[in-house]
Amino acid sequence: MEPKETELTPMDSDPLQQPQPQKQEHLFSVRFLLFVVCIAVAAAVLLTFTLTSALQRKQYTEQLLAQQEIIEQLSGSGGSVGQNLQLLDAVIQLYSYYADSMDSKAMLEAAFKAYVAASGDRYAQYYTQEEYQAIVAENNGDYCGVGVTVTNTTVDVNGQEYKVFRVLEIYEDSSALDAGIAVGDYIYAVERDGVFETINAIGYDQALAAVRGEEGTTVGLKVLREEEGAFSYLDFSVTRRQFETLSVRYKLFQDNAEIGIVSISGFDLTTPHQFKDAVNALLAQGVKHFVFDVRNNPGGDLQSIKAVLSYFLQEGDMVLSAIDRDGNVAATYTVEETSLTGDYAGCSVAREEIGMYADLDMVVLCNENTASAAEVFTATMRDYGLAEIVGMTTFGKGIMQTTRPIRFNDELVGYIKLTTYAYVTKCGESYHDVGIAPDVGVDLSEEAKKQPLSLLPQSMDQQLQTAVTLFK
Repeated sequence: MEPKETELTPMDSDPLQQPQPQKQEHLFSVRFLLFVVCIAVAAAVLLTFTLTSALQRKQYTEQLLAQQEIIEQLSGSGGSVGQNLQLLDAVIQLYSYYADSMDSKAMLEAAFKAYVAASGDRYAQYYTQEEYQAIVAENNGDYCGVGVTVTNTTVDVNGQEYKVFRVLEIYEDSSALDAGIAVGDYIYAVERDGVFETINAIGYDQALAAVRGEEGTTVGLKVLREEEGAFSYLDFSVTRRQFETLSVRYKLFQDNAEIGIVSISGFDLTTPHQFKDAVNALLAQGVKHFVFDVRNNPGGDLQSIKAVLSYFLQEGDMVLSAIDRDGNVAATYTVEETSLTGDYAGCSVAREEIGMYADLDMVVLCNENTASAAEVFTATMRDYGLAEIVGMTTFGKGIMQTTRPIRFNDELVGYIKLTTYAYVTKCGESYHDVGIAPDVGVDLSEEAKKQPLSLLPQSMDQQLQTAVTLFK
């Protein structure tokens, strides 16, 4: 009943204002009709909803039964990795609230990355096509980042182990140098999509990819800095810049213009021609003695180091042999005339270039961060008696990685990097996990280690000072 009808009574109403019986009967009929119509509409809607829901439930139940059947079949099968992945997908599709909005490609890529990361191969990595292209660009000398050379390592802070990038070298005029990042800093977290993620969580390659990016954009870095045995936590915001990788630099020794210093920061596809340009420029200036500096050099490409060593060795000389997991020699790389095309054209070796620097008076500088291809350079110069080695025992990475493409379907192309071989140089002994001991061991002072080698005054560089005393 309506409120007004509740409020009015014959005691407090004017009889002239009371509704007539016929009108009251008509009002009741109209209300009753409206009530019946509402009931009918509601019934129709309810029936439609019931029929629709029943059809949806039937379809959904069929999907559930199909997923449950897959789960039951696979759960007790102890199947292959592929079957187990199918089982995992079936469980997610069956139970997850977000099943309809999931990105299956992103999930599959994440699964591949996690699977490869758990292989026990610390250098193994799965790359998306975009990630791989960025790596190729850098190897070709095209680099957009913050301007640092780093190595993968771990550091213990108050019982907590961090995966980190240790900063080995900082480019001159780089944004990292401008921001205040220092040699020896440990980068332990990188900003991705506005969120900081630790290298522990995302892995070395993912973190390195996050440091790279478009020119002019910024990236946040969280850094551990060790000073007097204590660690401090620092935050940096660094602007990415475009770099043409300069893997070889050269200069004269300040106290003797007959001594030239050639510093090699990595062995990428630009290194062979940069190396030749550096040595020839110094020879043109009257240099008679050479210091080849591979300190803080993390390595690089096999064709690059093979080309550079060809300038010192003779045709047919062994550069290295690759050893498979059964201990067999899978391949031997020797000095030869080489004509390459495409990205590798810069690693070609003409016949007249073979051995062209064999008679130089040389010393090699190395340290604990000299690794991989840089160790091949160091070991080969030592094994063939071409140069004395000065500095500290090298890193000890005597294994090779190979990256192969994997095409899963027309839309998804991935690349997998795996350790495929160990290797030995002419001496025939592996230095993996051992390193190469120098002929003359000498370390830098703690004060000198705080500075980039490229900015270190020669007077403070005790390793360089020792090297120049060895020339005839």
